[in-house]
Formats: sequence, C-alpha cells, structure tokens
Amino acid sequence: MNLSIESLASTAIVSVILFFFLYYYTANKKIAGTWLIRPLLPSIRSESVDFLSYKLSGIIFTGAIPFILFLWILKLSPSRVGFVAGRTAGYWYILLILILMTLIVSFYSSKSAKIRARSPELRLKDWYPRHVILSAGVWVMYLLGYEFLFRGVLWFLCVEAFGFWPALAINIILYSLVHLPQGVRMAVGTIPVGIIFCLLSSLTGSFLPAFIIHSFIAVSTEIFSLYHEPEVRLH
Repeated sequence: MNLSIESLASTAIVSVILFFFLYYYTANKKIAGTWLIRPLLPSIRSESVDFLSYKLSGIIFTGAIPFILFLWILKLSPSRVGFVAGRTAGYWYILLILILMTLIVSFYSSKSAKIRARSPELRLKDWYPRHVILSAGVWVMYLLGYEFLFRGVLWFLCVEAFGFWPALAINIILYSLVHLPQGVRMAVGTIPVGIIFCLLSSLTGSFLPAFIIHSFIAVSTEIFSLYHEPEVRLH
C-alpha cells in the first residue's frame, strides 16, 4: 500500500486518537480482565486483575495493533518510524544523566501522598518480589508500545510530512490530551517530558531512548512509592 507521507502522518494522528479512545474504553470496562485474565487465572487477586486488565488494554491498542498496522499492513521500514538503535550508543552519556535525574526526582516526588495515591498502580498491601517483577515487567511492555506509537510512528512520520516544529506541536498536544483522564495537572506536567522525549528521538533517530527513560520514570516511581508508603508491607 503506497500512501503519500502526508497520508501516513494523518493516519498516525488518527491512530493515536482512535487507539487511545479504545484503550481507555476497554480498560475502564475491564474487558480484558473479565474475558481473558479471570478465566485464565481464576485464583488471582482482584487487584492484580484490575492492574493487568488496564495495562493489557494499553499493550494491545497502543502497541500491538499500531505495530501490525504500520509495519505489517502499511509495510513501513522500522528505520522510518525509529524502530532501530540509530545513534543511541553515541549519546549514552545523555541517557545516563537523564536516568540519574529520573531516579533522584522519582525518589523525592514519591514522598508525596498525591503521587502515592496513584502509584503503584498495582494496589496491594503485601508485596513480594514476584509482585515487583510483575509490575515492572508489565510497565516495560506497555511503554514499549506506547513510545513506539508516540515517539516512533507519530513523531517520525509527522517530521517527515510537516517538519520539526509542527511535528513537535502535534506530538505534545496529543500526548497532553491523552493524559487528561488523569487530571489537568498531569496533562500539563507531560509537556516538558514530551518535549525531551521528542528531542531525544530526533537526536538519536530512534524512539528507544524515550522508551528507556520513560520506563525508568514509571518503574522507579512505583518502587520508591512502595518504599515511602507506610501502609505497604514489603516481604
């Protein structure tokens, strides 16, 4: 299927809007939990079902389906949407600095009761190593697809079609809008992070650095929130 670059970029924009709507709809209805997770794992705790149901919906609609659509159906090369290492290794020091900054910010921000009210998303009172591994693993899989769609497909196709600044505006606006269900403060707070992720992708020619940093943000916030939460028991 040979589409113009403008048509591909428009498809990417529509895909973000459509797939995130389907993601939030199915997640809030707990469809994956009711029809898949609970039948397969009947003895699993309800808190784990809710967490897995929400994240599995995200993995499907913001990761698996966009991957199939853009790489298999539309037959785009991985390099065209940043699904390559690119120049990442040459900027290892930037990644290291950002990872260290992420760990420091996550440690101190997770002391806030507002942060701990929504983190970790797996709402258990008793945590064992298997729960930490489950939470971190699911987050990483979820964010791989998430960043593939945002800083891979959407970013690189829009840059190719419209140029750097329009692509940046489109990416940040949509990135902020999809966070509105989590509150206005969260939506506004994603703007500087989204800009950094887009710049990283532009600098390296890959969405993988954004994925790596985003994963560190999510997983470290979960772990530090556990550490600072007095009502959680760590075993």
